Amino acid sequence: MADEHERVVLARRTTGFQPFQWSGAEPDEISDTDEAVELGAQWEGDELVTYDLAGFRLAVASQGDDFLNDND
Repeated sequence: MADEHERVVLARRTTGFQPFQWSGAEPDEISDTDEAVELGAQWEGDELVTYDLAGFRLAVASQGDDFLNDND
């Protein structure tokens, strides 16, 4: 498991048919790189990275939770 502030590569851009390839460190629930960026990942050159893998995983797992909350 990565340290709290360790740089973790989630995906890399490719030149082939696929625009990117996942590294294997990404959560299973993540489906595309735009979604990953919305949840806090960032592109550094050709690598999509996070420096807070635990927080990123929590953000992915929490997606859609706002639909379950009833504020009334």
